[in-house]
Amino acid sequence: MPLFDENSNKVIMRSMKKWKNRYNRFVKISKLIPNYTPKQIASHWKNHLDPNLCRDSLNEDEKKFVAEWLQKNQTSNGLIPWKKVANDLNNRFGKKHAGNKIKNYWNARKKSHLRKAKTEELKQRCRIVEQQYRNIRFKEQDKGKGKIRSEEEQGQEKGKSIPEKQQGKSMTEGQERKFFFKFVSSDPFILPKNQNEYSKITISSLLNFDNNL
Repeated sequence: MPLFDENSNKVIMRSMKKWKNRYNRFVKISKLIPNYTPKQIASHWKNHLDPNLCRDSLNEDEKKFVAEWLQKNQTSNGLIPWKKVANDLNNRFGKKHAGNKIKNYWNARKKSHLRKAKTEELKQRCRIVEQQYRNIRFKEQDKGKGKIRSEEEQGQEKGKSIPEKQQGKSMTEGQERKFFFKFVSSDPFILPKNQNEYSKITISSLLNFDNNL
């Protein structure tokens, strides 16, 4: 809709004083300012120029009335008769609020509620994603702990196997020592004083004795 300039506003104000009771007053005014249609002039008058308009914002009681009215008078096609809403509101509170003011209030309210709903939905999604991330981290930590425990158990098994081998080796050496001392202390053998001969006799005797077992 074209913007109304100051001169057009003066024409409309002056003409409405003159033709306010004429049913075709906006048609007559449009002939004086042909850049605007009768519908545009009527809307501009009802929402901006009418001196009886209440310039204050809707108070809490009026907002509540609008919300309850729209809830009770919902239409199947979703269209809202703002002119009727304004008339009922004005009759209830004795104030003449512009229809556009009521409409703008309601649309802003819907957008605000929609933003809040989207924000809550986004927060809920973030909470779900965060919980899923935590669950994944816990699973990875459990796997890591299980791997560490497995390595520790393997290390313990290795630690156990080593002493057993060492113990087996020690037992073999012990048996050899027992055999050696038993052999040396045997009566049938008299060891010579010569160290070299001692070594030879001892090793040879041990080998022969071992073969005879």
